[in-house]
Amino acid sequence: MDNLQSHKLPRRGFLQLGALGLGGLTLPKLLRAEAASGIRSSHKSVILIYLVGGPPHQDMIDLKPDAPAEFAGPWKPISTNVPGIQICEALPRLAKITDKLAIVRSIVGS
Repeated sequence: MDNLQSHKLPRRGFLQLGALGLGGLTLPKLLRAEAASGIRSSHKSVILIYLVGGPPHQDMIDLKPDAPAEFAGPWKPISTNVPGIQICEALPRLAKITDKLAIVRSIVGS
């Protein structure tokens, strides 16, 4: 391995640095805006589930079986072990443990 290759930044490190750089550019602006509006402290939390190539929620959890064909997904709903909750037929094991899950169907912010 020549000297140049031994000092290359791995792709994962490059992506981490890029993400930190973007966050660093926006965080100061956010903090200045909060200070200018009189907000002394604010709590921010995000749970981000990013599935590259994964199925969309409207086809797995939030099915619309009574919707017109152009809006309804290709999957049929099945019942879970929680009365009144149905999920996609492709997730039978998940249907058996739905009582152990918290399904959030809306997000409300202040």
